[in-house]
Amino acid sequence: MLATPGDGFSSDEVEAVLNPPSAQWTPIHDYDEVHIGALEPGPKYLTFMGRVVNFYDQVKPSKRPEAAQGCLKIMIGDDTGAVTVRLWYANPDYETHLGQLVTVWTMHISHGEQSSLAPNAAPLFTSIFPERERSCHIVFHQNSDNGTMCKKPYRCKDTQTIPGLMTLRNFTDGGYDVDYCKVLVCVKSIGARKKYTNKNGNTSELISMGVFDDTAEASLTLYGAVCGSTSHWQPSHTVLLISNPGWRIDRMAKLSLNANTRIDVDPDMADALWLRSLAQRLTKKEHINPPWPSEIFDTEEAETASVRILYTLADIDEFARANPKERFMGYISVLITELNIVTIFRRQMLMSTECCGIPLYANSTTGKCKQCDKHVPLRINPKIIGPIIDETGQISSGKLIFSDTAWEQLLGRTPEQLVNTDLEVLRYLEQRLLFLRVSLGFGCDGVGEVGRLCIWCVKM
Repeated sequence: MLATPGDGFSSDEVEAVLNPPSAQWTPIHDYDEVHIGALEPGPKYLTFMGRVVNFYDQVKPSKRPEAAQGCLKIMIGDDTGAVTVRLWYANPDYETHLGQLVTVWTMHISHGEQSSLAPNAAPLFTSIFPERERSCHIVFHQNSDNGTMCKKPYRCKDTQTIPGLMTLRNFTDGGYDVDYCKVLVCVKSIGARKKYTNKNGNTSELISMGVFDDTAEASLTLYGAVCGSTSHWQPSHTVLLISNPGWRIDRMAKLSLNANTRIDVDPDMADALWLRSLAQRLTKKEHINPPWPSEIFDTEEAETASVRILYTLADIDEFARANPKERFMGYISVLITELNIVTIFRRQMLMSTECCGIPLYANSTTGKCKQCDKHVPLRINPKIIGPIIDETGQISSGKLIFSDTAWEQLLGRTPEQLVNTDLEVLRYLEQRLLFLRVSLGFGCDGVGEVGRLCIWCVKM
């Protein structure tokens, strides 16, 4: 059998030269490391790092073996700006997702604001073809950091609100007309992948997701290669900062991605931490009457402190968002707008607690658990107090945790005396407290285990 003549190189050796593995790439020039915001148009060997905030796979099949078969248009961002990377490829082996850390080496930056080469949100772009050009390269990091690098959103200051940031409710009510609008949402649910046929007759994929914040819910639809990003997201945990979204307003906002949209995944900002904490509290069943957290707050020190701070409800909300891990104590001056003492007394629910996951109600200071048959102490039902308000906000009924001392100061009697009070006296007490302005000494645990305002004293 005659051997086939060749040039002395095996097929593996030829493939290694034509398509060198990325692990073998070493820089052949000196590259200046810069932030994305410092990039300027012109030829220069540069390297920069950022997170994938948008991308689109533009497939362009060619019969020529050495030609590119497609282009990944990737928007990469950090806290200084965004840049478009046009990544040409012969083999579609690149796997990326939103939020992935990326490092790019290139030798030229161009300006594409007046063309279709780059969107307005990231007008500077670089075009690279690592499989053919040895002077450029890109690395999609998998486990190179602990998830903290380049997580700061663009123009985010620790002490300031991000320009253009609004709630979903404000966005739905007309905020979508604001230039560079942004919404901060948490993933609520992730739907199944569906296939559809676009206008060009090509088959692609889409995923519809539910997202929400503390004011409203919306849907977010992803198309094409971006759909793979959802496998890295977790409902009630992943937070998305969406800038310049595509939108359609129906009964709820329907968001999507366009060329100028930027999505920061789990951004490093206080509001994102607060929203994630809210989402996790909503997913777990709340205790109907949590005990007073005596081990968390030092009420004696707060009572004798030389400086006593009076907050508004808006101040508490703002401080808790800006300092989510900090505990603080102070006072609020509020009006009691509703009381339900008589109604709850008639329903035999004046006292309450929870045992074995089962709510217990009674008009006595102890109750028997139907699960473990133990007698457990009951506390005053917080639902007897309706919404409380001040000039800046409102707290819903049942959302405050009163200490035993605070209950006695507000109602003028101990729990034992309260359950033995006549109905007519309870009706008089309810009328006496209605629309009464009181000062409440409170403690706030931020995003800790409590998650509610804890009232330790009441001053009439």
